[in-house]
Amino acid sequence: MTRYSKMQRVHRIIEMLDVNHSITINQLAEYFTVSHMTIRRDVDELQKEGKAKVIFGGQIIKGFINQSPDYKNKAQHNIEWKKSIALQAYNLLRPGEVIFMDGGTTVKQLAWLIDIPLTIITNDISTAYILNDNPGVKLIICPGELVRESRSAYCSETLRYLSDHYTDLAFIGADGFGENYGAMTTTQSKADCKWMAMNHAAKSVLLVDESKRNVFCHYKIADLANFNQIIVNREPLMT
Repeated sequence: MTRYSKMQRVHRIIEMLDVNHSITINQLAEYFTVSHMTIRRDVDELQKEGKAKVIFGGQIIKGFINQSPDYKNKAQHNIEWKKSIALQAYNLLRPGEVIFMDGGTTVKQLAWLIDIPLTIITNDISTAYILNDNPGVKLIICPGELVRESRSAYCSETLRYLSDHYTDLAFIGADGFGENYGAMTTTQSKADCKWMAMNHAAKSVLLVDESKRNVFCHYKIADLANFNQIIVNREPLMT
């Protein structure tokens, strides 16, 4: 039987949350063969450092993230998941529609698949770069200052533009999501722009991979029920 020091337990809890996204105090007590009180003390330390959070029922989740991961790093992770999501999103497209494509590496995967005539509005320069070589796409890029880390524009100019335009379909990304907390992101300006785009679309679709489940941010985009459809990896969740 492996015996863990406090430092080893704390480090292992973080590793487990990176893989499982959430875990319970009961499960940890059983895994480490220690008391519930010992686990609570360990988790209290992680909460003070902002690395974990205890929610209802003794469930432990990763702490709130304050900024999106670096774009290049995100683009290299969970690629097969993102391709699966993009393929399901592609099946929703119809020729001649006006589509909004939000920023992010999951939504960007969809750009590679488009082979029908569409008008596409995007705030993401990486997505725009791909679509610019597609002769069947009329491309419109949202105005606004570019956030270098995300390669997307989310500011008052972007929000104003989105408030003046309506689309048939909006594909929205998020930095985190949870059944009880909705879709979330890392800044108020991002949340506002995403909210505007989804509310000005005849149909809004949230595209998120499983790594973002129970990842919590300070700014809510919308409740999951406000989206017409949610696509998470292979199985779409209808709301």
